[in-house]
Amino acid sequence: MPAGRDGQDELVSSGGEEATVSSRPTVRGLRRVDLLTSDLVAAAVFYRELLDWSAAVTRAGIDCWVGERRCATIRAPRAGEPAGWRLVFAGAAHDGTLTGPDDTTALMARGRAQHGPWAPGPRPGEPCWVELRTSDPNRADAFWADILNWTVRTEQPGVDYVVGDRPLASRAEGQPAGWLCYFAVEDVTDAADRVARLGGTLAERIDHPLLGDALLVRDPSDALVGLTTATSWGG
Repeated sequence: MPAGRDGQDELVSSGGEEATVSSRPTVRGLRRVDLLTSDLVAAAVFYRELLDWSAAVTRAGIDCWVGERRCATIRAPRAGEPAGWRLVFAGAAHDGTLTGPDDTTALMARGRAQHGPWAPGPRPGEPCWVELRTSDPNRADAFWADILNWTVRTEQPGVDYVVGDRPLASRAEGQPAGWLCYFAVEDVTDAADRVARLGGTLAERIDHPLLGDALLVRDPSDALVGLTTATSWGG
């Protein structure tokens, strides 16, 4: 497979018809999420205090854990990569990059899903839901549902992507376009207070159609992340 700009195999892009994927596995959740930032230590301190992560320095950056499960890696952006959160979906035959409508990017990695509807329920600090925001819902549905082998379900409040009868992600129209990860917290109001105390910003408090009371917050590096109470994937 040809190499992507980050040194991984380039899987597919919505910009052309030359898709290099020979088989499309069904994605059943996240391997982890990556936070790309120029200040790794400051990010690790912020999320350790906010989400009670344990951190371990590696050659690639800083791995962040809740118990025995890695939930995130904090690393410096590679050439051409924008700062911010990047989802890493599980189950690929090769590590690689997916770029869909709105230039929305996600990664694929080998290995089984650590977070999702087939994994153990999320504990505080772990990913508990993902949502795609897009300005072009029809193109976004066609690209992501096809490449990740998902079904688009529209009879629920909003739109979600499912495998069988298990929802994997929701899709919403809006900006900024891109994939948004929600992390589980024990109390939303307490989390909002901690965000402010740690130097982050409350961007919005919302009544999510699946998650209920939720926060969208920006950390000190301006990366957008969601926080909500959840004891199962998506609720």
